[in-house]
Amino acid sequence: MRGAGSGMVTRKGQVMSFGEWSSFFQGELGAAAALAGLLFVSISVNQAKILELGRMADRGLEALAILFLIIVITSLPLVPGQPPRLLGAEILALGMMALIATVFLQRSYMRHVEEPYRRGSLAMVVVNRLAVAVVALAGLTLLWRGDAVGLYLLPAGILLSFFAASASAWVLLVEINR
Repeated sequence: MRGAGSGMVTRKGQVMSFGEWSSFFQGELGAAAALAGLLFVSISVNQAKILELGRMADRGLEALAILFLIIVITSLPLVPGQPPRLLGAEILALGMMALIATVFLQRSYMRHVEEPYRRGSLAMVVVNRLAVAVVALAGLTLLWRGDAVGLYLLPAGILLSFFAASASAWVLLVEINR
């Protein structure tokens, strides 16, 4: 990535402008930060209940980790002069670290989920892993191709991450009190 208005020639000779992505990344960065703030509020409001339920705090940490991943990966493309392959390597590495952390946290809290809640929790586990895996795949594609094609995978990973974090926030704010 060369700068806000520069482009890169793809293998097929087309010019893809990275500058066109800056508004998207700025918007997603703001949205991720806002969601992280809301998640902190939901955890604060129900802190005693969350801690009382054992590993439920791990679910909040997982959601925060996913949102932090989005905050970082939407900040990196805004750095002027960032080469696409370096950006891809950074996103891939961060995505893989987040995926490992997510799996670790999920294994921890899923052992303690009661049977009536297991199916819903398992569905969220799949969505969370998929969201982070799509982000890592976007990084791999950027690293491999060296052009902006990998950026087109990021919106799916980011939106899945927002859905996953919002669902966790809902559980920690509302469902926990049912």
